[in-house]
Amino acid sequence: MNLRLQSSWLLEAVSEVGTVDSVFFPVIHRFSALNWLSRRDFALTVNAVTASQAMILRAWLDGQNGSFSASNLQKFNQQIRNPLDLSMNPFRAWKDRWFDRQQLDYLFYWREAAFEIEEETQREIFWSAVYQIMSCWLSNRAVEMQNLCQPDELMGLMLNRHGEFIRGREAKISISNCSLDELAAKEVCLTVFPLIFADEETPETTLQVIFSAWQSGHDDLEHARRELKVALRKYQISIERPNDFYTFTKLSANSQITAIVWSGADLPPTLYEQELVMPLQKAFAGRYSRSRLLMKAVDRSSDSFDYQLLFY
Repeated sequence: MNLRLQSSWLLEAVSEVGTVDSVFFPVIHRFSALNWLSRRDFALTVNAVTASQAMILRAWLDGQNGSFSASNLQKFNQQIRNPLDLSMNPFRAWKDRWFDRQQLDYLFYWREAAFEIEEETQREIFWSAVYQIMSCWLSNRAVEMQNLCQPDELMGLMLNRHGEFIRGREAKISISNCSLDELAAKEVCLTVFPLIFADEETPETTLQVIFSAWQSGHDDLEHARRELKVALRKYQISIERPNDFYTFTKLSANSQITAIVWSGADLPPTLYEQELVMPLQKAFAGRYSRSRLLMKAVDRSSDSFDYQLLFY
């Protein structure tokens, strides 16, 4: 189930119990979920458990790095006029499973071209645009929708979109790339844990896995998937077996308020209350005196709800 992080709803609920001037995300599932929050007038601290996720966060949320330069756009966003040698393409195993031949040519070219971009922040913006393009291509493939733009045109659109996205962004944001064992609790008003459920392969997870493999220069998705699972092994939650919430209590130890957020479908709210909410309340009982569970219906016919569990 894809997580729908409703930031305005979250802050509205939290503002009823305290004033928010700083927010900490020990883990974030996708950078776009922070777009609205990153434009608020408070300090935002975000940790990514993988290097590729941290790179995307830096490129799209840290406005201090600026936009992709016009000279680099002209130099590195080239049209491929003749097919490249497929035998030289390290991603050729993805052909017709995830991408078509033309898309694979561009994925190969874009990765190699990026190494010629001298400034690291510019290289990260270029690579992060590929993440957006992959998202578009994979989404279209899933619903059998035709891609209307040529790859080089789409790259130009994504880089222009990036420039518009960061325009006027002056938020105080700190981005780290630490393992959950190394990460320390922050002195903040609010710590937010977006839940990730074990053994659940969502389109977002698939995108992260493919992008991580691509950035590393290989086509082994199982290896990339294992790396992501290892990074999240102490964070992922299961409804079917007992969970250890030590990572959650450790990383929220210095927070005035803790919010645990998730989206659910095909399971009734009472099941989440029994198997997740009550164990969490027990785990946080020594740290907080009060808790509050909020639910917002998305589609009652499929038991689709968004959940917020606040501790304060």
